[in-house]
Amino acid sequence: MKVLLTGLSGFLGKSLRRQLPGRHEYVSISRKKQDWDRDMQILPGDLNRMDDLKDELCRLRPDICVHLAWEGIPDYSFTISYRNLSAGIELFRFLVNECGCRKIVSAGSCWEYGKSFGVCREDDPVDSGSYFVWAKRALCDFGMSLAREEKIDFVWLRLFYLYGPGQHGESLIPCIRRSLAKGICPELKTPLNAHDFIYVDDAASAFIKSAFNNIPTGVYNVGAGISIPVWRLCEITERLSDKGTAHYEELRKTALPQTANFWADTGRSRATLDWEAEKDIEEGIRDLINQEEQ
Repeated sequence: MKVLLTGLSGFLGKSLRRQLPGRHEYVSISRKKQDWDRDMQILPGDLNRMDDLKDELCRLRPDICVHLAWEGIPDYSFTISYRNLSAGIELFRFLVNECGCRKIVSAGSCWEYGKSFGVCREDDPVDSGSYFVWAKRALCDFGMSLAREEKIDFVWLRLFYLYGPGQHGESLIPCIRRSLAKGICPELKTPLNAHDFIYVDDAASAFIKSAFNNIPTGVYNVGAGISIPVWRLCEITERLSDKGTAHYEELRKTALPQTANFWADTGRSRATLDWEAEKDIEEGIRDLINQEEQ
């Protein structure tokens, strides 16, 4: 089976790459040729210049596409969002209509729910409150329409808050780690806010299961199923780093009122994907610290 992958150089993509089963033929679209840790064909190119890729994609005729690429983050402007939406639509359309691809698995976002509080269920109404969310929602809608019209499988995985080794340095836990290493209290504006944090390897395994198993077309949440306050991340990180200065207590005392506390309902993912998060937040942060210190 031939599998086309996008976004393998990103945070989630690197974890996905490590988990790929070896019995398939893999092709990765990349803007620059890189060395990989397994046999994989690199297709040099840019998703924003599909005309340069079409001949090779027609020759390869991938059976499955796993689409993680989304350039520009944390730029959520209209220009970047529209560029990613257009690239995704053109890729999906061409793969299905011209290359015979029969399955697409793509990454969504918990931000699509537009919720500040409570549980997020896949059938909840969605809110296109930003250009980024609008673009994600539009790409999901296009994929669902393509699935209906062309009788393909389309799986949209709504990711909650990813964390783990190799995360971007400006993300929450790396920022906490840097502050603690300096012996200072992390600068966190809303430490009482709580989110659903999912370890990156657990999230990648949801894409593996979705790609290589018979999964019905639909939307599936990829989260831990519980919310964790930001101050709690600081407490765990501080304790596991052997800092012992209780900065998290300072955060709690000076915090602004809570403005967010939401999490994933993972019942559909457990029942249909046979997937659930394996690492709790303490195990995940411990693994992150251990790997970074090796």
